[in-house]
Amino acid sequence: MGEKFEKIKIRALTIIVGIPIVLFIINLGGPVFYLTIALIAILGLFELQNILKKRYNPSLFLGILLTLFFLFRKFLPESFPANDNLIFTIIILAIFIDNFLGKEKKKNMVTNIGITLFVAIYIGHLLSFLINIRIMPSGKIFIIFALFATWMNDIFAYLFGVNFGEKHIFPNISPNKTLEGSIGGLFGGLLCGILFYFLIPNKSFMIIIFGLVAAFCGQVGDLFESIIKRNFNVKDSGKIIPGHGGILDFVDSILFSVPIMYYFLNYLYI
Repeated sequence: MGEKFEKIKIRALTIIVGIPIVLFIINLGGPVFYLTIALIAILGLFELQNILKKRYNPSLFLGILLTLFFLFRKFLPESFPANDNLIFTIIILAIFIDNFLGKEKKKNMVTNIGITLFVAIYIGHLLSFLINIRIMPSGKIFIIFALFATWMNDIFAYLFGVNFGEKHIFPNISPNKTLEGSIGGLFGGLLCGILFYFLIPNKSFMIIIFGLVAAFCGQVGDLFESIIKRNFNVKDSGKIIPGHGGILDFVDSILFSVPIMYYFLNYLYI
């Protein structure tokens, strides 16, 4: 009981300290917001590559370039002499050549290329939706909504799982995940949707539904990262965030919920 309480206390302190900083950066927007996302992406890439390097040898520098390309390609001006397709092609060819010429990389060349692309897409492309939402009208409030719906899922899933969890639904993927925790997470997303229904000026019951959808997508994102860690016998992606683990452990849910939020705003929100 004491160990559980200590973990909850550390997580709570991290959230109390972190949320004001996150809200400040989102509200500020501009270069500070973009640089923060870039820093999160690069740190997440380092963590993921450190896990994958236990067996493979993905291209680190070119992986960073491709990740940054996915993050900021929206800002390339139309008059730029090298359009995004050309830049993407050059980076891809450079990854091929790097693996072809590297002595240590030839053994698993195809796998190394695939992993380099996967990491950049998984982190860079999916995180880019935070930037895409932020530049939309009222984008900052919707980013806050997406983040809070995902975090409410994480918090309630953890609390329900620790206190009531009995039925383990994915024991081979994530032994600590329980049905009770999953239901608690969905309940947290629903509460967040109801709260933001009254806070967002253009009221729509779709907001409440999205609270549930964000919670569900967050759980899928969390399970996806658990599969990666399980395959490489790793408990946490890092230790940079007290009570949570690494950067990737902290944003894994967001990587799946925020893109859904972007398309929700574009096609379903009225």
